Amino acid sequence: MKKLVSKGIVKAGSLMNMNNRVNYFKVSPVGMENVMLQEKYVNKIKMDRKLIPLVKLYISLLNGCSYCIEMHYKEAVKKKVDRKYIDKIINLDIANEIFNTKEKTFLLFAKRLTLIAEHSILDEDYLNMRKYLSEKEYIDYILLINQVNTWNRISIGSGNAGNEIVVK
Repeated sequence: MKKLVSKGIVKAGSLMNMNNRVNYFKVSPVGMENVMLQEKYVNKIKMDRKLIPLVKLYISLLNGCSYCIEMHYKEAVKKKVDRKYIDKIINLDIANEIFNTKEKTFLLFAKRLTLIAEHSILDEDYLNMRKYLSEKEYIDYILLINQVNTWNRISIGSGNAGNEIVVK
């Protein structure tokens, strides 16, 4: 706990505008320290700056995490992602022609990995991703997807209903 407090993690957790059943930063500081270390790593991943917020928003929509949906929507707007892309993601329309082949491949892979019980990751999926990513970048992308899924599950499991989503 002392290490987390010194890094400001518990403080950050207590300042977040969440309506949770439990403050997971206080209850499991060592666990949350590991989540935050993973967060720090994935935030340094070198990828398309437009695609990352769209992937995060898409995963959060698939999982139904209203808090994360709102946060990633705001992130996409802040990073000046074109509104037409955000709108298609909000409507879960990743097959739309506005997305190029690379973007569709990344979004479909995120969907398949997020909904792994309904889908599996086939050799074809791996090979499609490898057209755009090295092996390390491929694993980093999986880590990014897993991190968003982790936050969605922590938030939903902790009872964080988030705010009513207002998309402007």
